[in-house]
Amino acid sequence: MHLTYRGRMIAYNIAIFLLLFCIILFCVVQGTIFVSIVNAEKDLFQIKKDSDLYITQSLSANQNHQDPAVLFSKNADKYASYLAEVENQHIFFYDEKQNMIADSSLHTETNLSDSLARLNTDNNPVFQYRVNGGVTSLYYLSPIFYGNNHIGYMGCQYNMQKMDSLLSDIILYYCLAGLAGFCILIVVTLSYADHFTGPIKELTQIAGEINNENYDAFIYYKRNDEIGELTDAFNTMTQNINRVIKQLNTERNRLASVLASLDDGVLAIDQKGNIITSNAYIKKYFNVNNPKTIYDFQYQSFLRDMYDDLRNGKTHVSEEIDCNSRNLMIIGSPISDSGLEENYLIIIRNITADKQFESEQKKFISSVSHELRTPLTTIIGYTDMLMRRNVTNPDMLNKSLTTINHEGYRLLRLVDDLLNANRLDKTEFEVHRTNLDLRALISNVIEQMQFKAVAKEIVINYKYDDTIPEVLGDYDRLQQLFINIFHNAIKYSDVGDIIDVVSTLENNMMVTSVRDYGVGMSESEQIHIFDAFYRVDEDRARSNGEGGAGLGLYLVKQIVDKHDGTITIDSVPDEGTNVTVKIPVINVGNTANKGDVS
Repeated sequence: MHLTYRGRMIAYNIAIFLLLFCIILFCVVQGTIFVSIVNAEKDLFQIKKDSDLYITQSLSANQNHQDPAVLFSKNADKYASYLAEVENQHIFFYDEKQNMIADSSLHTETNLSDSLARLNTDNNPVFQYRVNGGVTSLYYLSPIFYGNNHIGYMGCQYNMQKMDSLLSDIILYYCLAGLAGFCILIVVTLSYADHFTGPIKELTQIAGEINNENYDAFIYYKRNDEIGELTDAFNTMTQNINRVIKQLNTERNRLASVLASLDDGVLAIDQKGNIITSNAYIKKYFNVNNPKTIYDFQYQSFLRDMYDDLRNGKTHVSEEIDCNSRNLMIIGSPISDSGLEENYLIIIRNITADKQFESEQKKFISSVSHELRTPLTTIIGYTDMLMRRNVTNPDMLNKSLTTINHEGYRLLRLVDDLLNANRLDKTEFEVHRTNLDLRALISNVIEQMQFKAVAKEIVINYKYDDTIPEVLGDYDRLQQLFINIFHNAIKYSDVGDIIDVVSTLENNMMVTSVRDYGVGMSESEQIHIFDAFYRVDEDRARSNGEGGAGLGLYLVKQIVDKHDGTITIDSVPDEGTNVTVKIPVINVGNTANKGDVS
């Protein structure tokens, strides 16, 4: 049976109490018996002296030249009766041949042969302790001498009833006292067991709280004893653990922050395949929540293969894969330090953007090459024609020069777009902001774009709130922004369409929407519309001589961002496109009058 510490303490106290009770009882009983026997022996020695004196005097007075032994035998009954009455003890006599000759009691003791035999050897008194019929007696045998003559033996049965009664009383009272002491012991032990085991229970409870990651637990025990020393040591230990845990948590959080800040997935694995650490990109790339081992990546066998290669001794492993519509570069290498077992680090780098950039770059180079080649071919063709044929026809000369001029401006626009994109990507590029009337700027841009609109019989309607405050911006950049927007609106509108332009004030922002009713865009095209080098309906633009490098709306987005504004595009195929630009104003007007420009 398993006992608790408290139960063992109580059991040990009870066992010690019972053992001491029995030892003390044994000592008391044995001591009482010893003292009683010693006192009885003293009384018997006195009885023997009295008997010897009485018998000697009697034999001396009645000898008459008779044999003392014979005379003793004749008067033995008288001697026994007299001595028994005087001493109040059972007296009996034996002759020199150890035959019973007198007995003061009605019965005769017949089982003292062993004691008589001992008297034959040394003639010294013999004591024998016996219990007969529940009566305890001390038997005493001693030789009787008259002068130098041995005339017989005297025996005395000394009643030890007082001793028995005393022992009974002692045992009774001792047991009653023991029972009371036992009850007191139980009460005191239970009380002190709780007192002594209380701190241990508290230690156990605190240890459980520490196991549950409550490292601020503390034990209050004010006594300066062994348990106090134990609680002090335990409190010091918990404080040290708390400090170390906080340090570890700080380092772990710092490491987690570092891992979280990385744009790459990080996976550290031990030799048994257990995950040591990982960051959020692992879940993002592979859709695996809190992996515990490398084998939790059930659908990413390439990770397990790379882990096996590293464990088999390879010092560097790299692989480029396609996973969940992403291009990933997987790099693995062992990590180890002296005295530590070797672990493995796998880096997952998302190179989708690099691949897309590479693709866009190739597309851009091809596109720009084509865009630059077309006007150059046209210019060279017309100049060659003019030089070879020596053309003098005014109409032909005018047409050739007009075409050359148009293609030259087309080249200039392409080069400007490329230069602007390069400048806007640089961190040192800054806009030069001044207070300007954005409504007037938009009106000027509309006037500049009228020649393109008139060529396609397109009407541009501009409505605005004439109390809109000024904005703080770069005039040239904002002009370029709206030129690109109107250029696209005109380019993708049909002949005879209308373009609606509206400027309003909303939440300290000047909101300008440019709405055309042309070909529109699909949702997939709108996702990439602000990407560099992306162009919609490329073949159509080129056939109309309006092709570009795909940087127009990319530049627009960069300019808006640098003015702390926003731009959104809503478009439906075959229904047109609405471009909304929001630029912060300097202050807010309180009235609203309408102006109109057509």
